[in-house]
Amino acid sequence: MTQYDAGPGDWSDRPWEDPDKKPRPQARRRVTLPPWALLAILVGVIILLCVGLVMIVQAIRRDGKEETPVPTATATSAMMATNTAVPADTTPTITPTNTVALPITTPEGTPSGAIIEPGVTVVVQGTQGAGLRLRSEPTTESGVVTAVREGIQLTVVDGPEEADGFVWWKVRTPDGKEGWGAANWLALPTPE
Repeated sequence: MTQYDAGPGDWSDRPWEDPDKKPRPQARRRVTLPPWALLAILVGVIILLCVGLVMIVQAIRRDGKEETPVPTATATSAMMATNTAVPADTTPTITPTNTVALPITTPEGTPSGAIIEPGVTVVVQGTQGAGLRLRSEPTTESGVVTAVREGIQLTVVDGPEEADGFVWWKVRTPDGKEGWGAANWLALPTPE
């Protein structure tokens, strides 16, 4: 008959009950996640990376964009320039203005009376080498049709339109593309 361990130091036929055998330390149990949780974490990390990339691209695109001027309200006083006393409760009225008048500059040597109008040839100037973006609509938010280098001559097709603090002219490039360009960077060519 087989003997079984009756206590410490006694003989047994079971190998795990060998009194000379030292006990092994318990291995740490690793936490394992189910496959669907690992997939969800991976998809979350990819989404965060994509959102970060989109934000970086938008910030880079906005770097070259000029701030659009905001029309300011002008205050008119109810007081007159006389020696009469004005009641203390009189406050100036504020009249908002929606029209922004932007000067259209022309280069020196341009004949007096020459203005930009449909049918006239204009030159891209003042972009400091950046060129002029022609847009599908006369707003800074519309899509870019093409970009034109500084010094290129364009033909005015339509306009002017006022939007986003700019005066816009629809122009045609030498290769036939049409788009709206801000008048700040268009000038009449100088006579040679």
